Amino acid sequence: MRHGTRIVTALAVLLFLAGTAGAQNVRIAYIDSQRILYESLAGKEAFKQLSALKDEREIEIQKLQEKIKAMGDDIAAKSPTMSVAAKAELETLYEQELRKYNRLVKDAQDDLKRLEISLLKPWSMELDIIINDYGLKHAIDLILDKRNPAIVYASEKIDITDPIMEIFNNHYQNKNSKKE
Repeated sequence: MRHGTRIVTALAVLLFLAGTAGAQNVRIAYIDSQRILYESLAGKEAFKQLSALKDEREIEIQKLQEKIKAMGDDIAAKSPTMSVAAKAELETLYEQELRKYNRLVKDAQDDLKRLEISLLKPWSMELDIIINDYGLKHAIDLILDKRNPAIVYASEKIDITDPIMEIFNNHYQNKNSKKE
């Protein structure tokens, strides 16, 4: 839903700018943030660290997965000859290991996400500064992201926030004054 809203917003901005482009000579550019993420030196270094942690966690997960599979095979093989109590105990152990496995997988995913954020967030902030400086230096009015139809940079001269806010505030006041 949010993705669709972003696309509609980006298209609305582009249509607005297309209508005013002749009058204002608006310059629009885009970046490919995913390419920057994967091909930049900072991105490559971050993914190298992420890959090392991922490989480490996959080994742990695989060992536990093999243990669970062996327990399942053991239950299936011995089940017909086991007492009800012994079978229930073995199934309880199996379920505990399965929960342990699910926690380990979730924790590994959370750790990878946290590490990714901690590695990339400082560079993301610096990238924002670089994009803003580039937009100002090259007189670009609007910079979009190819992978995410959000506005990355916008010149003040195409900002219509104040007049829209004024109209909205007037609408809000009129609506509230009619209620009273």
